Order: sequence, then C-alpha cells, then structure tokens
Amino acid sequence: MNQSFYGSICITDILDALKNKHSAFSKGKNGKIYMNATVWLNEQVDDFGNIMSAQCNPAKDSKDQKFYIGNFKKSNNTPKPVSDKDIAGIDTDFDLPTSGNKATEKTFTNAADDLPF
Repeated sequence: MNQSFYGSICITDILDALKNKHSAFSKGKNGKIYMNATVWLNEQVDDFGNIMSAQCNPAKDSKDQKFYIGNFKKSNNTPKPVSDKDIAGIDTDFDLPTSGNKATEKTFTNAADDLPF
C-alpha cells in the first residue's frame, strides 16, 4: 500500500552542516552533492501529529554528531510557499568534504564552481 507523507526539512541546519564540512555530505561523480540520511516511521504519533522523523548520517569513522533534519505527517496539509525574504542571504560558496566511499571520492577546492546555481 502506497502512503504519502508531508513534512518539513530544516534547510538552514543542513546548509550550516554542509558549510562546516560535516561528514554526512559527499560529492558524487556526477558533481551533485549528497547527504546521507536516515528516515524512520515512529511507533507513536507525537504531540504535533508527526509520524516520521529524519536525521543526517555522519560517516562511520567520523566524530560528527547526528542531527535531526525534519519530521513528517500523513499527507493532508499544503506547504507554505517560500518568499524571496526567506532565501535572502543563503550562501552557496563553501567547500564540501570528500566521500569516504572510494567510488565517489573526489577532491576539490571550490565546490561553488561546480554547482548548477
């Protein structure tokens, strides 16, 4: 049975972790940036109606901490649109850590040069 869930992911926390070179991020051979994450279905609905949670997954050999990135409910709500004011000041000029996975490992100096935006 297919189920749809609605929620939010904290982009600010994700960008902050990316800027700090958290080990959950890697750059693939395709040049795209990926974040390892875990998503799970909670046994009980929380006080806000959330039934799912998500957090980043740091590399196994890293001392980086896991952090929550979002929560989800069964779909029945519509999201609030993002305004120009909400995205003002978001900076994409930062370096990324290399992946611990040799198949996708790539060394680079200025990730912003490779980003499509």
